[in-house]
Amino acid sequence: MAVPAVGAEAAPARDCYSRDGFPPKGGNNIGDTPPRYKFSNSPYLGARYDSCENAIAVYFGGYSRTGTTHYTVRWSDAGGWHDQRMHNGARRQWTIEAPGNDYNFLVQACNGNACTRWSPQIYVNAR
Repeated sequence: MAVPAVGAEAAPARDCYSRDGFPPKGGNNIGDTPPRYKFSNSPYLGARYDSCENAIAVYFGGYSRTGTTHYTVRWSDAGGWHDQRMHNGARRQWTIEAPGNDYNFLVQACNGNACTRWSPQIYVNAR
């Protein structure tokens, strides 16, 4: 049996938390965990920050028109706006590392170059 060194203390437990994103300019809450928001004729979008993983899980989908070829996720951090093209599907998830900034997300469903309106903008505080 190992004996701890004199004066040695166990490392303190890491306090983890999660924080859900929300739409500062409105949108229809369609439920789920984390909450997802949408407008008419837009896909839904929701996001949750996990402090232990230092990452944001982004949930999007719900747009089932025939011919949807992909989703475009638009996101911003301290470096400005970026677009990420994602595969189509009814329920999608994307995880992004979140090193201590504020983040905003939007999503649209596309059929080639023809796209839906953008979803509500979701704000996530990852600090």
